[in-house]
Amino acid sequence: MRFPNECCNPTNRYEWFRGVCKQYHGGIFRTWLGTTASVHLTSPETVSAVLASRTLITKSPIYDFIHPWLGTGLLTSTGDQWHQQRKLITPTFHFNIMDEYSVVMFEKAEILKECIESELKNNPNAPIDVFDFLTRCALDIICEAAMGVNINAQTDQDAEYSTALHGITTQAVDRIFRPLLHYDWLYYHTRDGKKFKRTVETAHKFTKQVISEKKLARQNRQRHNADENGMPEKPKRQAFLDHLLDACEREKMPLTDEELREQVDTFLFAGHDTSSSSMSWALFCIGNNPDVEEKIHEEHLRIFGESKEPATLRQINELKYLERVIKETLRLFPSAPSVSRRVTEDLEIAGYKIPKNSIAGIQIHYIHRDPKHWPNPDKFDPDRFLPENSQGRHPYAYIPFSAGPRNCIGQKFSLLEQKIVLTAILREWKVKSALKYEEAKCYNDFILRPQQGIKIYFTRK
Repeated sequence: MRFPNECCNPTNRYEWFRGVCKQYHGGIFRTWLGTTASVHLTSPETVSAVLASRTLITKSPIYDFIHPWLGTGLLTSTGDQWHQQRKLITPTFHFNIMDEYSVVMFEKAEILKECIESELKNNPNAPIDVFDFLTRCALDIICEAAMGVNINAQTDQDAEYSTALHGITTQAVDRIFRPLLHYDWLYYHTRDGKKFKRTVETAHKFTKQVISEKKLARQNRQRHNADENGMPEKPKRQAFLDHLLDACEREKMPLTDEELREQVDTFLFAGHDTSSSSMSWALFCIGNNPDVEEKIHEEHLRIFGESKEPATLRQINELKYLERVIKETLRLFPSAPSVSRRVTEDLEIAGYKIPKNSIAGIQIHYIHRDPKHWPNPDKFDPDRFLPENSQGRHPYAYIPFSAGPRNCIGQKFSLLEQKIVLTAILREWKVKSALKYEEAKCYNDFILRPQQGIKIYFTRK
């Protein structure tokens, strides 16, 4: 099957492809884009052959289009280089370090509440498109957590860096479905290619400046405030970049400034739009299910009582029903609806021979609605994730953070962020979606985004 010309339009692409997935019941089919063939895997049984493998870890050529931005960071590297990076970065997500990141999340969630309140004062009876608000909140969180820098994305609507990040992904995905533009020598002579290059340069300039300032600050602390062991005194709150530099020193694996930039930019990309997308869709789902909202309210009363004090991390960790709500949201609206790998060795899946160098597309969005594993799959039901209801479920039936060796290293960060931000909102307001389920349309530019935004009515509790 070949992609029709209408797939050049991002508003048509996602819905068309979902329809194609439904036509094939064997969990596997093939498409052509130009001269490139891709094998698409749409069932837990077929994706396990790829995701569980410790050798099939190479990302597909699609990721080459964001290589100018991310280089060979954790998301795009492979082989020994990826294994070394994963080993180096994993400790930066230790649960003790997550406590440090949570402080940033609480602070930015309070700013988000102020921004929503301000918007409601200006337009008290109108719905608010929360997607933009949550995108800026997530960007504030990730920039301070990753780099220790406050870019004020929530209060500065014209922040150059935040505009650049969104532009990069949109332009890269648009290129994927234009085969002639796959050739760098042609693409970078077009208006789109020149624009993409300028956008990447804007993002790199900001990240490089932060890394330079961070390393200089560390040198100054080491020179003037070294403790008796000769180690630099740590700042009160460390960012991902601080922990990464510490890990480099411990492991005696120094990274160049360019390698540091690649890792920080990867963290920003992977941890920014993904969380904001999930939180937006969560409010959409809650706003369409008053019974779910009532159960969240009951959980809040049980844990917070009538207190108006900000939540603590201990209380956030007790919000088990909200956690199930987030998981069910990610089932229906996975932030990354598909991922892809290059098949680096001959493979057989479901009786089909997949030759070396093929592209394997893992269609998470369809796997999550496979009626064989999810009865009444389009229904929003958080109790699917009760322990007793999860027993016996295929391990690859639910993969919002991918699975296997290349699963998302920041999934705990994302879930914690979502719980903190959603709790800040839902303790303050009741929510109602302006759109019904059947009216919502999506498009995919690496991240699952709403075509019409996520418009929510807020009512003070």
